Amino acid sequence: MKIFSSGKTLTAILLAVMMLAGGMTGVLAEGTEAAAPAEATEAPAAEEQAEAPAEQAEGAEEQTVVPAENAEEPVLLASVNGDELWSNNQKMQSLINSVVSYYASFGYDTTDPSMMAVAKSYGLEWAIDGILYDQKARELGVTAMTEEQQAALEAEAKAEWDEILNYYMQNVGGMTDTSTDEEKAQAKETALAYIQQNYGYTEESFTSEYTQSSQESQLRKNVQTAVLGEITATDDEVTGYFNELVEEDKGNYEGNIPMYEYYTNYMGEKSYYVPEGYRGVTHILLNVDSELMNAYTSLAAKLEEQQDKETANADAEDTAEQPADGAEETPATAEETPAAAEPTAEPEEPVTQEMVDAAKQAILDSVQDQVKEIMAKYEAGTPFADLITEYGKDPGMQQEANRTNGYAVHKESILWDPAFTEGAMSLQKIGDVSEPVLGTKGIHLIHYTRDIPAGAVELTEEIRTQLKEELLSEKENTAVSEMLEQWRAAAEIVYTEEGQAILDAAKEAGSESVETTEATEETLTDGE
Repeated sequence: MKIFSSGKTLTAILLAVMMLAGGMTGVLAEGTEAAAPAEATEAPAAEEQAEAPAEQAEGAEEQTVVPAENAEEPVLLASVNGDELWSNNQKMQSLINSVVSYYASFGYDTTDPSMMAVAKSYGLEWAIDGILYDQKARELGVTAMTEEQQAALEAEAKAEWDEILNYYMQNVGGMTDTSTDEEKAQAKETALAYIQQNYGYTEESFTSEYTQSSQESQLRKNVQTAVLGEITATDDEVTGYFNELVEEDKGNYEGNIPMYEYYTNYMGEKSYYVPEGYRGVTHILLNVDSELMNAYTSLAAKLEEQQDKETANADAEDTAEQPADGAEETPATAEETPAAAEPTAEPEEPVTQEMVDAAKQAILDSVQDQVKEIMAKYEAGTPFADLITEYGKDPGMQQEANRTNGYAVHKESILWDPAFTEGAMSLQKIGDVSEPVLGTKGIHLIHYTRDIPAGAVELTEEIRTQLKEELLSEKENTAVSEMLEQWRAAAEIVYTEEGQAILDAAKEAGSESVETTEATEETLTDGE
């Protein structure tokens, strides 16, 4: 199990629980509970269950622990080198709540017995690790934090509480920038009541639990440092890590431009490799008369519809003209001849390609003078970037980086209007400007700005710093995981019947999830 970084656990309790359904723009009605997330169609795969919740434990949304008076009588679950672990262990309950909230945030049904079985097993293992940490801390004489650290932590907790309170004063109490002191006081009273009613926290209990949670995290870090020493990542290791990522991205994206653009543009994934064939293009977008554009798009759509019908009718006639194998064609008798159809409304005049071309030409003619003016300035030496600023209507091109480097366009791009892509890729050399290209947004004058080098991206200091942090995190997680495995192997861990039942239920739930996932994948494969 991985060790969690010290995070804003209790801030997430109040802020994130409210935001699960759709971000901070959503507001909970006063005096109501948070709406339950919609049930997901399938449970997370076993591999997801094994990793994701653990990593979220100290930064994930937590649900309030069931009060002791409503809980079942505590039972002994295990002993670790003689130290007993009971079912009401605070560390165990806290982790269970984090796991439940983690899955709830993605819309999973957290009342599902299988889900709870997995959550309980995480909590049990986390609490066992906690006992091992406590034992090692006593052995090494490690303390959680100094008085100075404690004071700093309390100040941080106070600041987090103020942030949360201010949020609810605005979104539940109705406070605005123009509220009077009396209105602000009323909003504060409303927010405090709401937080306590829905989440069970006062400022005092929030600060106490915040500092207690952070102390646990700090103790684990101090023990890790005492046992493992300082973990570092050298420049050579960072470079090697970068090269591994480059090769991984190359394998994923080379020869698959749609996948590359989908993950890097729509999913926000970082790629350290750029596939072959990209060029940077800038453009001047000219607005056109809406009536001219509507007339053109309407005619083009009708022509396409006509052509589709003609193709369908031709296919149907071909099928009808071919008799079944071995059958003889028999002329229809008078009785079999269908009656003449009733006269219908006069059909619309067919749209011809000439009509569409004429509508397109009308648009081009409408901007001809402006195009001539722009091109005259460009040929006289005015930088294309300056012309974009003067004439362009694309907001994206008003950003300096885009005006300098251009949009990345590939012949197989899925990001752009096909007319724009075709126009961009038709240019022969850097510096060329296209003829006016009619796209869905207007007329484009496209400038071939540069070729984008294929291969690894530049390893800048910013990327190096980011990768160093990632590498350190990976090394720390690996080292801590191995340390815990060694502790567990050397420890005398005895599960009671109740404790073993938790592990067995989680194992069964994990197996069911794997079987479901495999069945789903098989279905998808069969459907291809």
